[in-house]
Amino acid sequence: MKQIVPYRALMEQFHAAPPGKLCCITGTSSAVFRLSLSLASQALLRGVPVAVVDGSNRFDAYMIAEVARKVAVNSRGAVQVTPEDLLGRIFVARAFTCYQMEATVTERLPAFIRRSGAPVAVIFGLLDTFYDEQAPLFEVRAGVGRIIEALRTMKASNISVLLASKELKLESKERNRLLPRVKQAMDHVYRLQEAGGNRRILSAS
Repeated sequence: MKQIVPYRALMEQFHAAPPGKLCCITGTSSAVFRLSLSLASQALLRGVPVAVVDGSNRFDAYMIAEVARKVAVNSRGAVQVTPEDLLGRIFVARAFTCYQMEATVTERLPAFIRRSGAPVAVIFGLLDTFYDEQAPLFEVRAGVGRIIEALRTMKASNISVLLASKELKLESKERNRLLPRVKQAMDHVYRLQEAGGNRRILSAS
């Protein structure tokens, strides 16, 4: 039975010790990306660098700046954080093809994490580029497999990875199976449900 997960509980679970966990948030709207970016912002506020891989062109720098403005001043009137502080701690790489996404997640992201010490990575639209019918299915399946292994390696290195994926109905039954395959590799899976103007987070794992 799926359980409702309060936002604060989700945030605490993702950032809680021990480090190194794989989480996925899915939903039918682009709100999944804002929710994931909100979770990442909590790490930024603590001075933790965050790496973002964007495969769906959903990264929103203005949202990060807004988070900073909301907590900018403490109770004594002193400035705690500026938008520049937070934006300076987040590093974004974009992927426009499935081959770029695979190379970014399996090579560039681990290399960046080793250099920067960033303990948190967020991936928007991991599979979006893999849904392109121009990419042969056998290559897509193999690429997704290599990505899953890379995610597991990052987890073993105490890196927490958060995937934000919009649920899509595809004509290809085979490509529709890619997201469930990725979900099976996750430690925690959540679904953002929207009904009647209300949103709630459901635990799917």
